[in-house]
Amino acid sequence: MFRAELKNYMKHYHKILNAVRENRSEITVGRYGQKKKLLLPEWTKKLEGYVEEILASEPNPIFQKVIRENLIEGKTDWKIFSELPISESGYYRYKRIFMERLYELYISEGMVTREEILKESISE
Repeated sequence: MFRAELKNYMKHYHKILNAVRENRSEITVGRYGQKKKLLLPEWTKKLEGYVEEILASEPNPIFQKVIRENLIEGKTDWKIFSELPISESGYYRYKRIFMERLYELYISEGMVTREEILKESISE
């Protein structure tokens, strides 16, 4: 699993969560009026647990609120950083840190290979 792949799947967190709970292996996503099926890899089964684990370990209530409202409630980025006492850059920094921590949990479980890590560009 690559970091970009994880980021792409996180855009559909709600649908993935429901599909995993219902033991389905794919979801339908639509963009610009086109629908396509997205297969759910084995690693998506651990996604909910990892998200909750990260939120539980973080003492900063603003960080928790940002991630909960974005991932779980599905609010837009603009709505969240305009409602919460956080700057736009701070908001995106929290999201980036969250994605890094999530990816690191997958690495610690051995779900990311050494080759996948080395293939990723540092400058992106």
